[in-house]
Amino acid sequence: MILVQKLIPETERLMEIGLRIGLAIVIGFLFQRLLFVLVGRVEKWVVLMGRRRASADPATHAAAGEHARQRAKTVGGIFRSLVTVVVGGAVVIYALEVMGWDVRPLLGGAAVLGVALGFGAQTLVRDVIAGIFILAEDQFGVGDLIEVNGVGATVEGLTVRSTTLRDFHGYLHFVPNGEMKVVVNRSRGWTRLAVDMPVAAHENIDAALDICRRVAAGINAEPTWRARLLDDVQVWGVEVLGGQEVVIRLVVRALPGPDVPETARELRRRLHAALAEAGIRMGTVRDMGVAGAAARHDAIRGAKAL
Repeated sequence: MILVQKLIPETERLMEIGLRIGLAIVIGFLFQRLLFVLVGRVEKWVVLMGRRRASADPATHAAAGEHARQRAKTVGGIFRSLVTVVVGGAVVIYALEVMGWDVRPLLGGAAVLGVALGFGAQTLVRDVIAGIFILAEDQFGVGDLIEVNGVGATVEGLTVRSTTLRDFHGYLHFVPNGEMKVVVNRSRGWTRLAVDMPVAAHENIDAALDICRRVAAGINAEPTWRARLLDDVQVWGVEVLGGQEVVIRLVVRALPGPDVPETARELRRRLHAALAEAGIRMGTVRDMGVAGAAARHDAIRGAKAL
């Protein structure tokens, strides 16, 4: 009972304490709004600097501008969270001091607890340090398509501790930043895709190459498809020689996004139609080994029967 009386202020001071705490909350809220305005200015500065860096390459200017906006959104979200935590913590500490509590032991205990967590939570510290370097070096941001441990996914959230990814199937992954050793960013600069056309080995390869060049020239001449590409569709030639087929490689280069895969699909469709019309057979269908798997299954079942 005596401890409770020490913790709760006297009745005549409650009005004064309430006014001081209310004023602290109002000042803290206004200070938070002011800092949010500064964070907004930082976001605009990040977008402006990104556009200036991209102005040297008009082909990638639009993509670089979108990337700058995504980075500004990521950095702004982290700064706003940090501001809210710092301002809120300061208001709480001030309120405790106004109520007559001695906050110095509390701050000293927090320092000791921080040291203990520093030794005990090394993984957390590693994740935070990795997150700081990801933001500082602009390795990736919200909206980028990245590949982590061989799996491609879109970045939906980024903090100093972890990254939130959504894969092709719609599954949501929460990955600590310290666990990402090698990250492939598929959303920066440009991307190139190889289109391989298998042709039966006994066919006329020179005729097949001429057909591939005509199809590529047709796509390059169409404004609808040419506007999507950074370069003309190129025929690199024979890529693989095999006993049953010869692989002819074409390449497509464009900005990151749907332009490259959509152009590659249209290119495959036209190549298939042109080769079929010319009577040139494509590569033979490969045996997937189903019969071999069935034979092994029968052998295992027979061994069990014995």
